[in-house]
Amino acid sequence: MDLSGLKWPVIILVVIGVIWLLSSGGVSWMETNFTKATPGVDAARDTTDEAGLTRLGGYLLALWRYEHAARVMEAAIARYGMNGPNYWYNHYRLVKCYEKMGDYQRAYNVLMQLVAASAHQYDKRVPENDNLSLRASKLKELHELR
Repeated sequence: MDLSGLKWPVIILVVIGVIWLLSSGGVSWMETNFTKATPGVDAARDTTDEAGLTRLGGYLLALWRYEHAARVMEAAIARYGMNGPNYWYNHYRLVKCYEKMGDYQRAYNVLMQLVAASAHQYDKRVPENDNLSLRASKLKELHELR
């Protein structure tokens, strides 16, 4: 049985599928897929969904879609709380979203929350307190925050 004639149609279908996943429709589908299960029922599904929401938020952040990225990361934080392995990292990335959206007070508050919790000890992807404090003080000084 010669399957060489199927090679190009399969390659084209895979490319179209990947392009669709990267489009707005695909992003919405992935977000719905990662939030349809009830948290706390299946630990393995919770881990997969929380990681998926985190990756999706990072993808949206890379596309400069800060409001949508913030909503996705906030959903991951709200759904899985401190039990999620990416809890502190999502908080850290929310700071960038809030800064880009112009919500400097909220960004400052999250930075101070990370400093107070010493988030670096829980997740090494979050910078140490010195860096977080410096960033918070710059935000406070530049934007005259309280």
